Amino acid sequence: MAYRKRTLLPIGIHLGAEAVHMAQLDQGEGDVKVLSKASLYFPARNTDLQVTLDDNEDGYSKEAQEENLELGLSFIRKRISGDGFRGKDAVISLPAHHLMIQHVRLGTMQPEELAPALASELRGKLPCDAQQAVIRHIVAGTVSENNEAKQDIIVLAARRSVVEKHVANMDRIGLHVIGVGAEPCAMCYAYGYAAAHAPPSQEGPLSLMVVHLGMRTTHVAIARGQETTFVKEVLQGTHQLTRSLAQARSIPIGEAMALRESWRASPTPQHIEAAVEAYNSIRPALEHLAEEIESCLRYHASLARGARVDRVHFVGPDACDRGLVRVLGTCLNLPCEVGDPIGTVLGRPDSEHAEPHMAVAVGLSLFSAE
Repeated sequence: MAYRKRTLLPIGIHLGAEAVHMAQLDQGEGDVKVLSKASLYFPARNTDLQVTLDDNEDGYSKEAQEENLELGLSFIRKRISGDGFRGKDAVISLPAHHLMIQHVRLGTMQPEELAPALASELRGKLPCDAQQAVIRHIVAGTVSENNEAKQDIIVLAARRSVVEKHVANMDRIGLHVIGVGAEPCAMCYAYGYAAAHAPPSQEGPLSLMVVHLGMRTTHVAIARGQETTFVKEVLQGTHQLTRSLAQARSIPIGEAMALRESWRASPTPQHIEAAVEAYNSIRPALEHLAEEIESCLRYHASLARGARVDRVHFVGPDACDRGLVRVLGTCLNLPCEVGDPIGTVLGRPDSEHAEPHMAVAVGLSLFSAE
């Protein structure tokens, strides 16, 4: 009997503003294995936290961004020299604040006509010239506008100079970048891979919403089977919950941040119940985030002719806060759970032992998986 040789997949590197996550998988005949994984959370600086909470444009000082970048690159360099990582091929994502997401509508046209039409349509809608950006798009659906059928298109763009800089950074630490992914798409790839390898279902593939909870922004994506059909950035993150919690308890922001970190790091039943009680005490702030997520559900339903979402998976570091996920679930009135990207790919998801912070890194490693 012939066996297919195992395929080494690239190292997925999710370098964000708050942390860097790395994962590498390999694929054999009918299975995937985790070769290695690693994470580093950047140190919280009180001044930078306050800048973030004050809602300035970037959320982090330029100095903090550069320091964290160097910390992240140093960590990556050390990890690829050991810890089970193999090879030099990597797929990276850009820090979320470099990603531009824009919704546009165009008349129906052939796929090959879309790129030049988008370049024209995006003129003046991006903070840079479309010719100076790397642009990808998703056709989310068809809508009727003034009795004319139009395609609703989600554009994901980044300045070409930024993409080239991040590729060059990886090159100088010895990595060969074979792909650059966007966080809100990559976080869905584990679920797309699982759908591609699942037995056929008479009901068709499930429709899943994946929500990446970040400190400053929340990314929402909807995937049906292997296809990502919707992406949106919500300009609200968990830092606003930290601020509301500090105000409700009359404690410093740093103390509220440490309290929430204890709930994430040790999700014991006692910590989960304490978190649920705390989040219920700041319900208005939490409901505002839930309303933003619900608006994505409604918009997607309008594009997909009323299609429903079957389940919501929360990913990202803050998804480790099971009390937060539980309270958000009661607000959304949908089955919600902590996402388990590694377990999903391996075919044995387990939300109790999930590592939702690895969602993007795992998705990036699946870049060339079959």
